[in-house]
Amino acid sequence: MLSDGDLLFMVRVLMPGYRERQRMVRTLREDEDILEAMLADEKLFRILSNDPQFLLQVSAHLFFTVLLNRVKMELQARSYTIENDFGAHALVFDSAAVAGFLEDRAVRNYLADMLVSFVRINSYTIPVRVRKGIWRKYRFSDYDIETLMRYSELLSREQRFPSYKRIADICLFTRGIFHDQTQLKRLSGAIAGKGKQELENYGRYFYRAAAEYAELMEHQSLTAEERRRLQEIIEVLLQLSEHFAKAVKPLTFMANHYLEPFKEELFLQH
Repeated sequence: MLSDGDLLFMVRVLMPGYRERQRMVRTLREDEDILEAMLADEKLFRILSNDPQFLLQVSAHLFFTVLLNRVKMELQARSYTIENDFGAHALVFDSAAVAGFLEDRAVRNYLADMLVSFVRINSYTIPVRVRKGIWRKYRFSDYDIETLMRYSELLSREQRFPSYKRIADICLFTRGIFHDQTQLKRLSGAIAGKGKQELENYGRYFYRAAAEYAELMEHQSLTAEERRRLQEIIEVLLQLSEHFAKAVKPLTFMANHYLEPFKEELFLQH
């Protein structure tokens, strides 16, 4: 979700003469159509993509949301997308279908949140009981599919949703943003060596598994808004499972056109 600071920034940039800025922020919270129109504004895109100083004034979520809106508009104006297979490129005339996939606001919001989650990589250490009275420290990274899979096996079924969702996100992020395997090896050895088909198979499987395990969570402990949000995420996960290859393409377009000069500095920092 965009912060009040993000919305105020948008109002200042796009409505410089407007005095009742807090009132406009409330309007943007209540009217998604107005918000969408402002997020798609050419001026906002140019400011955030051309002047690094402005990036210090907004959240990463706003930055990626604006770029995803721009990708949608660019693909609507094209007839093809480019498929990248770790060095090989092919033209595919499916841009209308990919742009249509991005029409879903929930999908765009999910992708923006996912991209934010890869700005920094976290490591965790947890105690795991080996047998009675004996515990072992288990260390894993949230950008390592294999350790996340092993960690998930230690959890009960209703606890596996976050881990399975993260595994699928790693596959989608890697296929879309770091399709250059050489570049990826410099950043993280945890995912290097995974091929296109392996990542896509894992991604499809774990998005669907995450959606299924989310249904097992104790929904009675959630507020009405949290349940609504979880149901929205479940629906997006099922879409990503069914249309994984299609979901890769807007991320690849973004990486190639807007992030290439600095994506190594932007993502996967420890």
